[in-house]
Amino acid sequence: MSKIKLLLITNRYPAHADDCASPFVADFVAGLRRNDIDCTVLTPNHQAEKYDDDQQIIRFDWGEDDKNIGSLPKLAPSSWVKIKNYIVNGQKEAIRLHQEHHFDFCLALWAAPAGLFAKKLYDKFNLPYDVWCLGSDIHTYAKLPVVGSKIVSVLRSADIVYSDGRDLGRQAQKLSGCQYQFLPSMRRVLLPDDIETTISEKIFVCPGRVERAKGVYDLLASFRRISPEFPEWRLIYIGSGGVQSELERRIKRFGLQDKVTLTGFVSSEKMWGLIAQSTAVIIPTHADSLPLTFGEAMQLKRPVIVTDVGDLKYFAERYRTGLSVPVRNRSKLTKAMKRFTTDDWKSDEDFDGCTAELDIDLAADKFASNLRQKIANKETAGKVQSC
Repeated sequence: MSKIKLLLITNRYPAHADDCASPFVADFVAGLRRNDIDCTVLTPNHQAEKYDDDQQIIRFDWGEDDKNIGSLPKLAPSSWVKIKNYIVNGQKEAIRLHQEHHFDFCLALWAAPAGLFAKKLYDKFNLPYDVWCLGSDIHTYAKLPVVGSKIVSVLRSADIVYSDGRDLGRQAQKLSGCQYQFLPSMRRVLLPDDIETTISEKIFVCPGRVERAKGVYDLLASFRRISPEFPEWRLIYIGSGGVQSELERRIKRFGLQDKVTLTGFVSSEKMWGLIAQSTAVIIPTHADSLPLTFGEAMQLKRPVIVTDVGDLKYFAERYRTGLSVPVRNRSKLTKAMKRFTTDDWKSDEDFDGCTAELDIDLAADKFASNLRQKIANKETAGKVQSC
């Protein structure tokens, strides 16, 4: 059998190793290529200090470099012009690529907007496709008028609907009417040998985007409550985001400048080093399926405190790797943090088991195996018809 030619359409693709634009996608693509899948990637352009793209990473222009389509201000007229450009230019490039390469199959990461491109190719060329639901497509876009009905159409025309979370998958299943398959989206952690990983006592870390929806204010309020009783403890926010300046003002207002640090943007290796040295990783998000930071904590064998959203509680409890608290419940979050400060956290953690279930290489292997089977079935059916 010749190499299967796959078009992978994704809303985001990292420009380099430290780019936070869905870095797991690059690991997944590498896994597909190890499985001898000839994979071409189509993704919107975004500004970066450098690009490590190979010739099969195709970026299309849409009039916006700094923001992704999901973060555009919805009420600004210019946003709707850019959204139209995104859809028109993306579909045009998808059509051009298929006419040039004659792909065997398509995979859309996110049911929208990427799924809309895959559906266009299906309607125009009968190119079959799968959809990998990854959170915002189902949690947000599927609830919008017009867009929601298009997402339902995308899901129902797909061969297989994948999901990187069980709760998310059940929601996608209701929309599609067919059984979803779990496909994790964990980023692979690669620590250099010379990085410091000695665990430092009395440090909490919160890696990820500094946004209100990520629960950063909840965490600061909870840390403020325990700080007088446990003055030697520290909190580090790792990352940058839209509310970073406001968070800094609150830290100063609370008089916590000596105890709370905001790193701003750091390299992946720096972030992993800080996680590896921490007492615990806190993920206080308001709405996520299974954040990449959870998988990174598991690979680095650090216990977690997570909110009860998506699959966070499920994996933390199943593998005994941490505590879960209700979303936005600062009192319960404070109590969970106190359990670590008083050493009242003892568990037979199964970090290896959790990491194995979330392994991005196994996700690539699973998708590649399913794809090979579908192509083989199609070729067999074609031979039978010709007879």
